[in-house]
Amino acid sequence: MNHKLWVPSLIISLGIIIGCYLIASKPLSASSTEPKSKNTEESSVMVDLDGASKFLGLPAEEIKMIISNEKNALRTSGVYEGMMLPYITVDRTVYFEKTQLLLWAQQSAEQHKEYSK
Repeated sequence: MNHKLWVPSLIISLGIIIGCYLIASKPLSASSTEPKSKNTEESSVMVDLDGASKFLGLPAEEIKMIISNEKNALRTSGVYEGMMLPYITVDRTVYFEKTQLLLWAQQSAEQHKEYSK
């Protein structure tokens, strides 16, 4: 009776082998070359200016203005009251850490900070 099962077993085995070959030989999917997906961006600790803009709900230009105002205030008086907008710069790209952005937003709101051009 076992000699009757070799044909179906061969067909199933060849199907598995061919399927694995097709999957393995397929070039990288388009999703791996696309920008970060929403899920990846949401799970990232650091975000760029656009990500911070979306995260805070502020236009990128306003974030740049806030950074500039805080730098000028620090340069002018030598002291800055409260928490400055937290960021790092890597090769001229500004990055923000999400939890620090939340703390900054909370403290800035509590202190009723005002920024203008």
